[in-house]
Amino acid sequence: MANQRDPQSDAPSNPPVPSAFTAGLPQAGDALPPSLLAHSGFIKRASCVRCGAPKTLPSKTAYLYCDYCGALVDYDFRLANLGANAGITNTVYERIEAPCRPDMDRAKAAGDYPAYRAIMQYVFATWIEECPQAVSPRARTDLEFRRKLVDYYAETAVVKNMDAFQQQLEAQMQALIASTPRIPSPGGAWMFGGDIGPLAALWKQQMDLAYAQIQEYGVAAMDPDDPPPGVALKMEYSAFCQAWLPHLPPAEGERIIGYFGLAGDYVQVEPQTLQDHRCGGCGAELHTVVGARVVVCEDCGQQIDIAHGAFPCKQCGAPLNFPASASRLSCPYCRAETQRV
Repeated sequence: MANQRDPQSDAPSNPPVPSAFTAGLPQAGDALPPSLLAHSGFIKRASCVRCGAPKTLPSKTAYLYCDYCGALVDYDFRLANLGANAGITNTVYERIEAPCRPDMDRAKAAGDYPAYRAIMQYVFATWIEECPQAVSPRARTDLEFRRKLVDYYAETAVVKNMDAFQQQLEAQMQALIASTPRIPSPGGAWMFGGDIGPLAALWKQQMDLAYAQIQEYGVAAMDPDDPPPGVALKMEYSAFCQAWLPHLPPAEGERIIGYFGLAGDYVQVEPQTLQDHRCGGCGAELHTVVGARVVVCEDCGQQIDIAHGAFPCKQCGAPLNFPASASRLSCPYCRAETQRV
């Protein structure tokens, strides 16, 4: 494989220019301390509801995929909140949504579901484009998956925000937030100057009601990741904590994490025999458990077929595991067209 190239060698030498939504925020390629990187020697104890296999390998992202069949297993609150990612993605979302709020309010007041849906499709499509790290890694390269994810997010927003009772609860939420003082903190984030408990309870009431309706109306079936029951709601609980933890004392933050049942059960990664593969989509190294059939590449997000083995590139000879649904691909090293044989 003397001709094998680094798949990143064709990347542009100049970093991308920040957009209006990301201006002033850390960009890809910026030097970050190790504490901001989502890697860990611990894993969240979870088992796949599809094949029953336990999760035994650490994840780079908060989306935990089965080590054997590639199904979504769980959502790791700890990884979602590790470092700067949560704060960055929340800030970007706020910047995208803010100019749309007058139109959103008019659509809600008029009961105009199509208009509200279209606005939310724009908001989520733009947010995922700006912050791909905020969602499943599968959305990075699979455009059909991303389209379905945008439609699912937009429809959940329609269910949550167009409901009259939910609008009353949201008004209560905003009144609670407005009535609680923000205490300046020298050299740090402002601190929440009150009891976060009532705010957390109201959020939980909103989300529990919303996801009961999302299930009842068939919207849950739109989620292209097909998560196990309860995982989508856990993500909403995590979103609340992501927004408020930086503004709470440590003890209060731990109390809120416990209230939402997000403390988790983490265990040390145990040494085990792994097999080495190469992602046929992006060329990344894949270290898989023995017996794995399909895995999600956390670098490009594609579901990679492990069970049928690797196929050598016809030009450079690199052994490539194909994306699960692909019969041909462009080698990530030499760009030669390669087919399954």
